[in-house]
Amino acid sequence: MRDAREDTSQISLSTGEDLSHGSFNFSLDKMLRVGVVSNPKSGGNQKGLGAVRNILNRHPNPLHREAQTLADTVAVLEEFERNEIDLVVINGGDGTIQTVLTAIFFCKPFRRMPLLALLCAGTDSIIARDVGIKGSRDRGLSKLLNWVNTGEGKWGIVRRPIMKVEISSHQHPLYGMIFGAAVIYQAIEFCRRNIHTKGLHGELAPGLTLAKYVLGVVRKDSKYRRTAPMTIRLDQRSCLKDDFLLVLITTVERLFLGLRPFWGIENAPLHVTLIHARPEHLINVLSLLACGKASRYRIPENGYFSYNVSAVRLRVTGGFTLDGELHLPASSNEDIIITDGGQASFLRL
Repeated sequence: MRDAREDTSQISLSTGEDLSHGSFNFSLDKMLRVGVVSNPKSGGNQKGLGAVRNILNRHPNPLHREAQTLADTVAVLEEFERNEIDLVVINGGDGTIQTVLTAIFFCKPFRRMPLLALLCAGTDSIIARDVGIKGSRDRGLSKLLNWVNTGEGKWGIVRRPIMKVEISSHQHPLYGMIFGAAVIYQAIEFCRRNIHTKGLHGELAPGLTLAKYVLGVVRKDSKYRRTAPMTIRLDQRSCLKDDFLLVLITTVERLFLGLRPFWGIENAPLHVTLIHARPEHLINVLSLLACGKASRYRIPENGYFSYNVSAVRLRVTGGFTLDGELHLPASSNEDIIITDGGQASFLRL
């Protein structure tokens, strides 16, 4: 297996920075070779890939392949490596992104890390909205291919850490960007049963789910305030062993609707936010968090914890989610270890 953590500065872009530094001029050393991996079962692709194929047919460069399983994805990426693909376009949702990241970082099909581009082609596409191509799946793909061929448009490279998630009952680690437990797991179950089935997708679906759960928690409705006993250790800190309302571990900088519910100041790759089962001043804290503002009540003494850390070890009851995929622990003694698994570079347009 090859080392997938090679310096991404060797990508064939002669310039490039994080978009937070603003727009800038650029040139390309050579035409990028593009590979597109599509998951036909992703939420945004279930009506078919006809439009995607039509867009790709208008451009001679891209290599397009479909994949659903990890084995499929590894085979596609190995073909991309043989064809010297520089830019891997992921046409799928958050679960598809997780599969591709696992294939890249665990199976290591590339001698040199490619640049990644994410299309908003999932049911909610939370990761793509943080580091992906703006616009719908078809509009984003057209804009991307036009940029590859003409260089037109503002662009930048966004670098993010990728979480390595080791689960004692799994044969191999998973690599992803958003881990959640307690009310997050419950909310995703609710969203799938009651929101997605009504045809609501995108940021509206998790937004409505959040509103429903906040209202339920504030009203102390037991259906929406179910907590989960957990044991959590952050780096070398003392273990936290208690019931928690919310557990969030992520490497994205933006969740749906622009939410940034983390406020740690440490220089470490994993954002961790925990809310105790019985937090004080919940309405005040949640309302200010939704606006991106700080609250003087947002302190550990009131049940709110947020740190940036390098490693998390936890035992979860009641299930957890990784990039929108739901998992149930094999037992109450199942350990989950989350660490920095490497860094990926994403194209923003």
